[in-house]
Amino acid sequence: MTAPGTPSENGWRTLWRERPRLMRLVWGAASLLLIGNVWLLAHRLLDARETARLRTQLSGVERDRIDAAFRADSNRMQVLVELARRQARIDNGLHLSVALDSNVLHLEQEGAVLLSVATVTGPNGWTHTSARDSVPLAAPRGDRTIEDVFGDTLVLLSGGTTIYADGVAGPARAGQLRVSLADLKLLKPNIRPGQHVYFY
Repeated sequence: MTAPGTPSENGWRTLWRERPRLMRLVWGAASLLLIGNVWLLAHRLLDARETARLRTQLSGVERDRIDAAFRADSNRMQVLVELARRQARIDNGLHLSVALDSNVLHLEQEGAVLLSVATVTGPNGWTHTSARDSVPLAAPRGDRTIEDVFGDTLVLLSGGTTIYADGVAGPARAGQLRVSLADLKLLKPNIRPGQHVYFY
């Protein structure tokens, strides 16, 4: 018995007869998705095998050292984030703090939030520094300072991070923060070079 809403065998034949282009397109898209999934799964399995093979070639001491390095890197990032969160709470000067997990930028002073605006953080990515070289860009963490303010559209921070108004560029750029033009205009009278910006 055919389930309700499911075309019968005759229904499928009718669709093929009446709309052959549409059905070829549907089957082609389904085939591409299936091939893509198989390809990704195969690469994942190959990567897992290669990782396991490389680990078997390492001595026990080398394996422990690599595992410790991964743990230390993860712990270092957690410490950096918590330190930035703590510094933002105890900083008595006028400063900005950015909660990356909720994409909210706060203007704060002496522990009080004076203004909150929504942000869009660009995804992690790469930027080309030359024809043959590129460097990774990720959302900033920790303490930065404002280096310059360019009109109502751009705030340059130490380390090359920028806070810029939407409309200045397309989608959020890797490792950068985008806010609305209206919000950046609200922030502008309260920000100046030398102020701290805490990312956590």
